[in-house]
Amino acid sequence: MRILFTLHDDETPHAGGMGVASGLATVYRASGHDVRFLTFGDMSQRLPFRVKYLLFPEFSAWRLFSAAADVIDASCGDAWLWARLRRPHKEGPRPLLVTRSHGLLHIADQARRAEATRGGIDLSWKYPLYWGGPRLREVAASFRAADLCLFLNDYERDFAVGELGVTEERARIVDNGLPGFLLGLPFDKEAQPPQQFSVVHVGSYLPLKGVRYAVAAIETLFERYPQTRALFIGCGCSPDRVLGDFQPQNRARVRVEQNYRREQLADLLADQSVVLSATLKEGFPLGILEAMACGLPAVTAATPGPLQYVEDEVNGLIAPAADSEGLAAALERLIGEPSLHRRLRVAAYRTAQRYSWQRIGSETLTLYQQALGKRQRP
Repeated sequence: MRILFTLHDDETPHAGGMGVASGLATVYRASGHDVRFLTFGDMSQRLPFRVKYLLFPEFSAWRLFSAAADVIDASCGDAWLWARLRRPHKEGPRPLLVTRSHGLLHIADQARRAEATRGGIDLSWKYPLYWGGPRLREVAASFRAADLCLFLNDYERDFAVGELGVTEERARIVDNGLPGFLLGLPFDKEAQPPQQFSVVHVGSYLPLKGVRYAVAAIETLFERYPQTRALFIGCGCSPDRVLGDFQPQNRARVRVEQNYRREQLADLLADQSVVLSATLKEGFPLGILEAMACGLPAVTAATPGPLQYVEDEVNGLIAPAADSEGLAAALERLIGEPSLHRRLRVAAYRTAQRYSWQRIGSETLTLYQQALGKRQRP
C-alpha cells in the first residue's frame, strides 16, 4: 500500500504526532509498504507557525488532490476540506481516508474550560474565535468525513460517537507505542525501593498537564518527608519557571531537566521512585508509559488517557483529577508500604512491554485493510 501521513506539525521525529507516525512508518516500511509525510515542513518556511496551522487544511487539500496514495492517515482537522471537495480520482478509486486523534481537541476544550472555572487558567476573549469555536468544527468535520476514525481511549471514541456524529462501525481505538530501546530493559524485580524517595514528572510543564496539582502534591510530601526529592524532565521551559512554583525553602530539592533524549531516559530515571501525572486531559500519554518501562510505578489522576493502561492497585495508584491531596496520599502510600511499591513496579514494567510499535503497527494495518475491504463490497 501507498500510505500518506498528514500532520499539522513540524518534522520532529520523536515527539507528538510525528513520533507516532514515525513509529508506525518503521513497521509499515518493514512490511513492504510505501510511506510518505505531509507536514509543516512542506510549506513555505517564511510562514510563522501559527499561520501554517491556520492554512494547513487548505494546503493539505491542494496537495492531496494530486497525491498518489491508497491510504491517507490524517491528523484530526487536517483533511476536512479535501474530504468535502474531493472527487473521484482519475487513476482509480479514491484513497481511504483515516482521521487519527492525537488527543481529541473537544476533550481538551472541556478540560481547559473546567480548569478556567477552577481558576487555574485564564481564557482569553480570543479563545472562542478559533480554538474554542471554528477549530472544533473543523475537527468534527474531519472525523465525520473519514472512512476510518482512530481514537486513543474509550472516552474519546464514545464522545465522538455520541457528540460528533461518528458512526460506531467507523470508530476504533488504537494504542501508541514505545521505541525498541525502551523495551526489555534490564530489570531486577527483587530490587528494594531507592533509599531516598524521589518523584519524577515526565513531559511538558503546562496547565493542562495539571502541573499546579502535581506541585502541590509534591510540596505536601516535602513537608512530611524531609528526605524526598523531585525531578521534572522534558518540561520544555526554563528551570526557573518550574522552581518558581515551589516554596523557596524547597527549591534545592527539585531538579529540572529542560530537554532530554529518549535514549537517556533509563539513566535519568535510575534513582527515581515513582512517576507522577496530574494531567487534566490526555489521549494516550507516553511519558508515564516510558517511565513504567524503566521500572517505575505510576501515580496518576483519573484521566481517560492514562486509564488505558494504568490500573489502580495493579501497576499504579489512581487519584481523582484536579486533586492534589489525593495525589499526595497516593504518593505517601508508596513511601509507607515498600511491599506495595515493589509489587506495583514489577507490574508496571510488565505492562509497558506490551506496547511495541510492531504490534500496534500490525494491528493498524489490519484496520486499514478491513476498512478498504468494507468499502469495496457491493
